[in-house]
Amino acid sequence: MIVQGQVPAYFDYLIDAFHRGEAGRYVHLGYWSASPSATGESFAAAQQRLDEKLAAMAGLEAGQAILDAGCGFGGTLGRLNRQLSGMRLAGVNVDRRQLDICRMQQPASGNRFEWHEADACRLPFPDQSFDRVLCIEAMFHFRSRREFFLEAARVLKPGGALIGSDITIALSAQTLEVPGFCIEAPLQDGYGPWPDFWSDDADHAALADAAGLRVAALQDATANTLPSHGYTAPHDADESRDTGNAALRAALMLRWLHREGHLRYWLFRFDKPAMDPS
Repeated sequence: MIVQGQVPAYFDYLIDAFHRGEAGRYVHLGYWSASPSATGESFAAAQQRLDEKLAAMAGLEAGQAILDAGCGFGGTLGRLNRQLSGMRLAGVNVDRRQLDICRMQQPASGNRFEWHEADACRLPFPDQSFDRVLCIEAMFHFRSRREFFLEAARVLKPGGALIGSDITIALSAQTLEVPGFCIEAPLQDGYGPWPDFWSDDADHAALADAAGLRVAALQDATANTLPSHGYTAPHDADESRDTGNAALRAALMLRWLHREGHLRYWLFRFDKPAMDPS
């Protein structure tokens, strides 16, 4: 199945960095409980902590079927492959290059990997296929959060759950004394596609309810993820001048929005009700 989909420009850099041995498999922000200067933790350690925090929210067990929608380089499924057994571990991505990196991993402990070039809003799986659907820092790239929630609910088994993280632009960003396109354009160029940039249809609880899912956890992790930009954007970058590089321009704008309180980072779990035994 060939999927036509725009891939964010920053992945060109991440893919090259991975092949040079300068980047790992996690392509999301990190999670800190205190400042990096106080903890001395690396970005990679904070990225793993975010992954572990979401795994704990998911309540994963051996023998489950797991789907990672927007699976990146396969870091999350790779960690589950090392920790659990008898798992069906399926990843979906529109970028064949990222899937090629995922396929470098070998299954262990009776686990099975599946890597699908597919659209997360049109999942190539039958109804009730998975115990858990993961979506870590990818949903804002999808053409519609609403469509994705409906698809996730469709492929989840009764009693299953959707777990992940998402970035939304805060309402305050629309009240700034600057034209909106000045904020949106650099992020669309470097981090797009970002179809619902202004979060017009990004109320996660409402989207879950419309898909028949129940809110189990919804956490604002904006402050916990803010230190990530100390690693994703140069400390000495001059924000008063255009870098001429789309990915760096986007990284600087994302850092500014996050730092100034115009961005929110969410962790969530939404449950699909179990079938009524009666």
